[in-house]
Amino acid sequence: MARPADRVSTGSLKHKFLNLSQTSLYNVRLIPPPQVSNFLSSQRGLNYTTEGRGLELLAYETTLPGSTFATHDVTGDFVGVTEKMAYRRIYDETIDMSFYVDKDYRIIEFFEGWVDFISNVGVIGNRDAKKTRASTMRMRYPKYYKTNISITKFEKDLSGNAMTYTFVDAFPISINNIPLSYDTSDVLRFSVSLSYVRYVREVHNAGGSVSTYDTGSTNDGDIVGVVNIGGGRYRIERLINGQIFSETTTSPPVSPGS
Repeated sequence: MARPADRVSTGSLKHKFLNLSQTSLYNVRLIPPPQVSNFLSSQRGLNYTTEGRGLELLAYETTLPGSTFATHDVTGDFVGVTEKMAYRRIYDETIDMSFYVDKDYRIIEFFEGWVDFISNVGVIGNRDAKKTRASTMRMRYPKYYKTNISITKFEKDLSGNAMTYTFVDAFPISINNIPLSYDTSDVLRFSVSLSYVRYVREVHNAGGSVSTYDTGSTNDGDIVGVVNIGGGRYRIERLINGQIFSETTTSPPVSPGS
């Protein structure tokens, strides 16, 4: 006997289909390694501590990563059956990001400076030597130019959960060309691809409660993200008066009463 269709209330439908996630609400964090940050400050005049948040807000497009399993076939365990067994998880090779270019070209300087540091261009302040035909390159050790970066996906009202994807040991591997034209003017865009080892996805409450650090100091604002950026450092993101502020600390936040 056929089963009658389940009845669904209008309120239930509204709750399910009028509370869908939006693609335009996300937050990109690109804190460079300490050595890269020092290089950008001393040789490129770019202070990430004061300018980094503004640069990150220029990110107008990116992607949430994917992964797949490498498998091998097992034949003969069951008559007439071929099974697939997973033996390795394969992550996307790169994470791609696109940025609007500011009038001072700071976002280009940020990534070009990072790449220059990796390839030792102008590390001691003199880039003229690289203009000669005899110029060579000597790459830096990976531990000096790799870092953890993150993308946090949240919703406009900051209700419910948010997702943070942390990309382990990331660094810019490719800077795409930037087309220029005398055609109708448009906002200049800059795209970069970053390599990483793997990603870790974490779900957390977008309106988390106030926490204190083990130093005993109390910080105002709701915690909306905690990311381990490597090197014994943590990035804490707080919602204060409708804006997200970040700070770094050497200790993870400890919930009150724990």
